[in-house]
Amino acid sequence: MKNQNQNIILENQTIIFEPVTPHPEPVVIGDLLTDIEAVIKRHVVLSDHTATALAVWVLHTYVYDVRDTVAYVAIESPEKRCGKTTLLSVLAAMANKPLIASNVTVGALFRAIDTCRPTLFIDEADTFLAGSGTMRGIINSGNTWRTAYVLRLSKSKTKPNHNQNAESRAPDAIDSGLKRYSCWCPKVIAMIGKVPDTIADRSIVVPMARKLTTETRAPLAELNPATIKAKCARFALDQKEKVAQHEKIRSKDLNDRAADTFDPLHVIARLAGQEWEQKLHAAALAISPSAGAKSAAAELLLDIHIIFVLSGRKKIFTRDLLAILRDEVIGICPVPLKYSSLDEYKVAELLRPYGIKSTSLRIGKEVTRGYVAEDFADALARYVPNADVEARIQELQQKRELWAEVKKEEDAEWHTVPTSL
Repeated sequence: MKNQNQNIILENQTIIFEPVTPHPEPVVIGDLLTDIEAVIKRHVVLSDHTATALAVWVLHTYVYDVRDTVAYVAIESPEKRCGKTTLLSVLAAMANKPLIASNVTVGALFRAIDTCRPTLFIDEADTFLAGSGTMRGIINSGNTWRTAYVLRLSKSKTKPNHNQNAESRAPDAIDSGLKRYSCWCPKVIAMIGKVPDTIADRSIVVPMARKLTTETRAPLAELNPATIKAKCARFALDQKEKVAQHEKIRSKDLNDRAADTFDPLHVIARLAGQEWEQKLHAAALAISPSAGAKSAAAELLLDIHIIFVLSGRKKIFTRDLLAILRDEVIGICPVPLKYSSLDEYKVAELLRPYGIKSTSLRIGKEVTRGYVAEDFADALARYVPNADVEARIQELQQKRELWAEVKKEEDAEWHTVPTSL
């Protein structure tokens, strides 16, 4: 890895990382995390859970390269002036080797990472990210070191000696015209609007909101991170080997992607002590985007399961299933209905990738095609968390209660109509 005070020439620009001298004394990790958390909350309006996760993430940027995955931060806001750039600036002030770009091309992205090994901060990502599948692909692949590479053609500088035998030619003497670039580093992506799901799935997602006039925060001019950065550098000096050798932490109640994202943070929190480990676990459960991020097909899978649970049925005809899905009073309105008409062919198309197919059923004296509850068990276990099932049941029960109140009020109004009318 490059020295922090080394000047790196990149595309006729000199990128200089300020040298950081490690703190002269060993640091108490929990106290350092508390200090980082306090700085974040002093300058930005955030939830406690988000501030906790970001504090651990800052320390993670100093030792990210010794774990299998690296955590991203995705900052999103509905409008301008919601504080996303302020938060990005606060994190950049404390993170290791920050490199800030308000815009970046695909080529500059992986070349900057490969050359500098920075913590990359991309502001105003909405101006270019939404229309660039290549950019999203590079960012997506860059959070796991095994896949964090892109291949690009490069000009040949060394001509192979064709007079040599292929077997005797040194491997590096054969120039294929390809070069491998690393895209492995911590990243912060800030944008107006929702961050793409594939990036959010690898990130600590931070939703920003415009602060109230009563929510005062210190200006960035008062931000002085020198001591914190020195302590972070000392942490890396003393603890990096422990972080590298620590077993993988599979956080309870997180899916595989979220668990991978939070693993390097959980390792740091565990080294900091039980209080921080518990705080980070609670934060991960609260802010992990993957808990609520489901495709239209997974939403339909959940809704059909809810129909089986609430009705107590073991099997159902397709036509009856569609009628229940469309019933506004019952309250189930799956995502596909919001975008297109839902018929038996659409249902079959959405469920097919999960290995679920309709079959001929007999219910009473009628035989026609439908679905069996037990056919959904495997897909539900794999794609729909229990928490989502419980939340959906509570939502539908609440909706039913509200409809019952409406009907009761309508009946009461009907009975009070004057007889002269």
